[in-house]
Amino acid sequence: MSRPRVQAGTYKDAPAVVLESETVRAVLLPQFGSKLASLVWKPQGRELLWQNPSPAFRRSAYGEPFTEGEFAGFDEMFPTISRCFYERPPWQGIELPDHGEVWALPWDCELGPAEVRLSVRGVRLPYLLEKRVSLQGSRLELRYRAKNPAPAPMDFIWAAHPLFNASEGTQFVVPAGMGRIINSVPGRRLGAYGAMHDFPLADLSGGRFDLGTVPARNPEGYQKYFFCGPVTEGWCELREPSGGLRIRLSFPPPDVPYLGMWLNEGGYAGQYNIAPEPCTGAMDRPDFARMWGMASELEGGGSREWYLAIEVEVAR
Repeated sequence: MSRPRVQAGTYKDAPAVVLESETVRAVLLPQFGSKLASLVWKPQGRELLWQNPSPAFRRSAYGEPFTEGEFAGFDEMFPTISRCFYERPPWQGIELPDHGEVWALPWDCELGPAEVRLSVRGVRLPYLLEKRVSLQGSRLELRYRAKNPAPAPMDFIWAAHPLFNASEGTQFVVPAGMGRIINSVPGRRLGAYGAMHDFPLADLSGGRFDLGTVPARNPEGYQKYFFCGPVTEGWCELREPSGGLRIRLSFPPPDVPYLGMWLNEGGYAGQYNIAPEPCTGAMDRPDFARMWGMASELEGGGSREWYLAIEVEVAR
């Protein structure tokens, strides 16, 4: 197996960093939240991440809603997912933007022979978030470290937000023992915030629905939920029908103990994508995460490390 290449490149009209192996081409945008803008499975010439059709990259201003930006690819969500006001002193009352801060900030970037090293500092909270990205064959690995230089503990959520292109019949597979979910966004199918359902087969007002299978594209459907409690193992998969692709996300359960899911069937902005979201805390906001007993924090003067790996292969 030849050594992957790491080099400067472009994505649309934006400067980029490209990691490329024999099977995978990954494109990062350090100046735009370190976004993973593109992930191509080279044997089929197939883009795996949802793409904004505009030929120009949509620049985002800090603090803007996430939908005002490129609204595609894979973004880092930190230190929150939804817009909120921080709850605990000494930062009580500080507003945190939609999808967090770091997706709309420029990151420092250093290219090495086998990896890309990136880092960013918080604006409204005093953290440092570091990321190292490497590619080996068909496995893309992202290693993270978050540091809190302040003496007070800091509530935070990190969540992956990879908008994979959806296809009808794709299976969303999780480890055994993860059979209940909590709805986190009110919607037509899953009902009110906090409603709980069985997974994968949920008994809903419209009848039994298979949450583990991507339905046909439609103009109304979307859903966002979290699995109840910590994951039983650190992985989840998207499995297309026979002959398609299998995309596996791996993460360390002690450090990334929760798993969310955003599935857009076409009902939100006309997009058709699926986003498994491994995360350090659940329910979209640090204060809600604490209320549900699924929170995460950085100790005063402390740090935390974790990783996320994305592996692609042909399904059997």
